[in-house]
Amino acid sequence: MKNVMIVDDNCLTAEGIEKNIDWSALDATVIAVEYNSLSALDILKDTHVDLIISDIEMPDLDGISMSQKALEIQPFIKVILVSAYDKFEYAKRAIRLCVYDYIEKPLDYHYLTEKIKNAFTDIDRTQKNTELVKASRPVMTEKFFHDLLHYPGEDPATHLSQYLKYLDLRSDYDFFDVLILETEPDPAKSELDFTQYQIQLLNILNLVKEEMEIFDNVFYLKEFSGIVCIIGQNSKHPQHFLQVIHQVASTIVESCKNNVLSLNIGIGSLADSIWKLPVSFASASHSLKYLFFFPHKNIFDAREALGKELNLLSFSENTDEELIRLICSKDMTAIEEWITCYFQNLLGQVQDKNLVFIRIYSLLGRILKFLYEMNLDTGDLEREIIQVYTRFDSFRTYEQFVKWLTQLCASVCEKMDSSLQNYHNQIYTMALGYIRENFETNTLCLNDIARHANISPAYLSSLFKKVSGQSISDTITALRIESACHYLESTSLSLKEISTKCGYTNQYYFSNSFKKKLGMFPSAYREARGTQGQ
Repeated sequence: MKNVMIVDDNCLTAEGIEKNIDWSALDATVIAVEYNSLSALDILKDTHVDLIISDIEMPDLDGISMSQKALEIQPFIKVILVSAYDKFEYAKRAIRLCVYDYIEKPLDYHYLTEKIKNAFTDIDRTQKNTELVKASRPVMTEKFFHDLLHYPGEDPATHLSQYLKYLDLRSDYDFFDVLILETEPDPAKSELDFTQYQIQLLNILNLVKEEMEIFDNVFYLKEFSGIVCIIGQNSKHPQHFLQVIHQVASTIVESCKNNVLSLNIGIGSLADSIWKLPVSFASASHSLKYLFFFPHKNIFDAREALGKELNLLSFSENTDEELIRLICSKDMTAIEEWITCYFQNLLGQVQDKNLVFIRIYSLLGRILKFLYEMNLDTGDLEREIIQVYTRFDSFRTYEQFVKWLTQLCASVCEKMDSSLQNYHNQIYTMALGYIRENFETNTLCLNDIARHANISPAYLSSLFKKVSGQSISDTITALRIESACHYLESTSLSLKEISTKCGYTNQYYFSNSFKKKLGMFPSAYREARGTQGQ
């Protein structure tokens, strides 16, 4: 049932609309007939109205102004304005205000009925869509947090803050933190298909929700193989907040010990703003990488993963950089000597194999970082490192590890050589292609070719000769002479025309270059091939 209000200072017109429309057939009822705009607005403050049918010309407040205020009170209300005046300006103003329709007096009640039907149809459509939007709000909230955590820029508030109010999300907590619960099947227990896996994950989620009820607010993102918890908490003591998080995480891990899924938890850094959650999420993700260091741990804190617990040895970064320098020079003898000395110094300070494990992993991380910076593919090296560390105990002496690390560095040197050669070949191919396309242009020069290859002229000149064994100028000359030979053999063009087509500025320079290259002048070459010029 739709609620209708009629507003007109002319009581006869208002009563005519009320009595001449079959409201029951429209599933509607007239809840009020008002003779001035102000009283109509008062009713709107307390009563839901679907449709207003109002005159425009009224003494206290005209119908258009009343419509504007009505839409402010009830944004989804429909308004049909009627007027005894054919004023186009009225219609324009009504359209700008999103008034549903505008009709003129004298009223045709059949026509008005059709307009009312259309308005009700639009209302039904809007209500249905509103319900769909409300029903999708949980999905939209999940999308909001997913986009926030993975936001690629530096200022997520610029693009996402507009959704907070609509999704009814609080952003005024003192602190926020992200926990990532990462699961994987325990190989020692039964195998799971996808459905069973998801059921077990939901069981863990239910447990997590129970344990996290102590926090002010928690939002959960369920993924295929894990759960992301976004915590909002009011607290004047951030360290206490972190302690509670650790206690809850420990309880969750302990409760899941007998689950067929193994569980690891990464705890992100605290954020003092909801818009800093991407940093907390990134640090939680990073902390989980340290499962590789400590396979028997289940909880990893971003504060530890950022180096506070891993910086256990008095080795400076300069030591690592020396190895990088030797790798760049590809001096395998010096590399082997450095690694041997490195291990001797390391074992002289540390008698704990786990600490050696951590330090060596840090060194390998620096090597991989160097390869990342060089834009080299490290997938095969990463796989090799993982395979070695899964059987770390198989190295009975440090000499065995020295041998493996030396071989790894040799692979790095080979990868650099291969990558550099590929890069040089790509640049050479690009430059040669440009030369082949443009050698007939007499303005072709080194700067043009270098600009096309996007490197400096000096570097291109050196690289080109290194790859091909021939300078760029000799290559251009060879292509021009080759083209000239073709013209001399297959056409009757004059030497001047041929020289122009082959990129020479004058015939005499062409003839001298030709003789220097082939030992005879062009005319002699043509005569020897039996073709006469004009």
